[in-house]
Amino acid sequence: MNPLDLDTLDDCQLQGFFRRSKTEMSCMDKPQTFLKQLRDHELILEEKFQVRLKEMIGIKSKEVMQDNVYELLNWIEAEQPQTIGLFWTCVFKEFLMTQYPTLKRLQDSLRSLPNGENVEIWTLDKYRHHRPVTCGDEQGTLYRDKLAKGEPCILRSKKWYTPSAFEKLGSKGSSRNWKKSIRCNDVLLENLLKDGHLTCPGYNKSKAKKSTLPCSSNTVSAISESEEEMEEEEGEEEELQANPDEEEVSIEDEMELQGNDSSTQRSDTDQGDNLEEVTDERPRVGQNEFRVICGALSGMLHKSRFASGRCGNSIRTEDRWMSPVEFVEQGSAMPNALWRRDIQWEGQPLSSLIERKMLDLHSEQCDCRLCHADPKVLEEQKSDDYCFVCGSDLSDLGDLVMCDHCLRSFHQKCHLPQLDPSILEDDNDWVCTFCIWNMNEYLPRTTYEETLMHPVSNHMLPCHYLLLSLYNADKDHIFAKDPCSHVRGYSSQIVTPMWLDKITEQLLDQQYTIGTLLTDIQLIFSNCDQNKPEFRDMGIMLKEFYEQFVEKVFRRQ
Repeated sequence: MNPLDLDTLDDCQLQGFFRRSKTEMSCMDKPQTFLKQLRDHELILEEKFQVRLKEMIGIKSKEVMQDNVYELLNWIEAEQPQTIGLFWTCVFKEFLMTQYPTLKRLQDSLRSLPNGENVEIWTLDKYRHHRPVTCGDEQGTLYRDKLAKGEPCILRSKKWYTPSAFEKLGSKGSSRNWKKSIRCNDVLLENLLKDGHLTCPGYNKSKAKKSTLPCSSNTVSAISESEEEMEEEEGEEEELQANPDEEEVSIEDEMELQGNDSSTQRSDTDQGDNLEEVTDERPRVGQNEFRVICGALSGMLHKSRFASGRCGNSIRTEDRWMSPVEFVEQGSAMPNALWRRDIQWEGQPLSSLIERKMLDLHSEQCDCRLCHADPKVLEEQKSDDYCFVCGSDLSDLGDLVMCDHCLRSFHQKCHLPQLDPSILEDDNDWVCTFCIWNMNEYLPRTTYEETLMHPVSNHMLPCHYLLLSLYNADKDHIFAKDPCSHVRGYSSQIVTPMWLDKITEQLLDQQYTIGTLLTDIQLIFSNCDQNKPEFRDMGIMLKEFYEQFVEKVFRRQ
């Protein structure tokens, strides 16, 4: 792809494509030539590159090599985002693409990336009513009809946000123009409004193209050009005067409102006002986890483990628990980095959480179990103190068993296969299903069609791994329990309810073949597609993981 082609894409599109392609590039075989090209174009600091290159020459493990390359790409994204355009220019060279077919595939994908013109992303049934959107590092789901009515229309972590509030979440609140900050499939919402794919109160439809899609019954009726222009000016003025203390709307609140017809009927003027509200960015009372970053390193800070900078391994990354001091030393390239200042939460220094009393800083004289240098406690802090499957630390579910090869911990009955109580008294190392899966190269010895007919007893490892992964991905436990017991009207809408606990029970009784197991899992997703929109969106994300697993494990031959 020549520079002229790259010029048709803006920086956000190129950076978004880079972010999505890092894993694929890190898996390229023998990446030394690729890295030298980045060094020659000054995309990697000489000193950092030389240290990494010397380490890589002696690396035999493909996984370790991939981790090193991914770390370098992470560093480019975090520290030099302005050079992403140059990155693509220098790697899309014929000699490199000949050696690395992955780059050729990425070039073809980038060439087909939409530039905002004639985009018909809403024509698929899957995305006709809602679509994933991004703003900065934040991700959510935009509901088209809610935007048209001027209601909070972006769902993120079970909370509804207005576009302005979602823009502020993405650390772009200073721009005060959500139409130019929020993207759908790398296309600005402004372009989708102009092309008629979206409507919202106050937007001047006279300048927009007529949509080729059928109009939704919830779409606001057309108004005169002069009224629209006036509303658009008023709407932009309201954005600048938005109340920063307005709270976001939870799913539960939304369902309450939907049950009361009188509370949901609003005038066009009221709808326009609501569109420009800004939600409160302060942490919720009782919030126990905070997503934090330092340089290219990210993790989750757990309030229950936090004591001070050096005491309490309170930040969990993908591969270990760290204290704030260790986290900043690992993530920051600055020699004088400070954990209070350089660890960031929602674009603010970590000290802001202490000032707001959301984190309790222990005194130097504190002798609690976190501050006391008890070797046993320090050893326990290397593992999760909650169940990787259900997310709970409740003792009535059984004692937590810690894997000796990773960070994960499990209740005895949550793990698959379920653990015998005697394992708690056994001094031998115990390895969880995830680690066993990673240690073994599972390959079905038959075709996919033949594998579907096999009893699950012949393939227990991938079945256990799949179900445990689905439980973990279902963070809000939407699909674990019988939905008839907690979703109003579910049994009247769904003919054959299905949930993960029921599938697990039948798996343990070995009542399945591989085919019937996968059919029951798919039934969860098809039932979800007929249910409430907020559940449907979560089901889509879980289904994507499931389909990738089946493709990787059972269809790989």
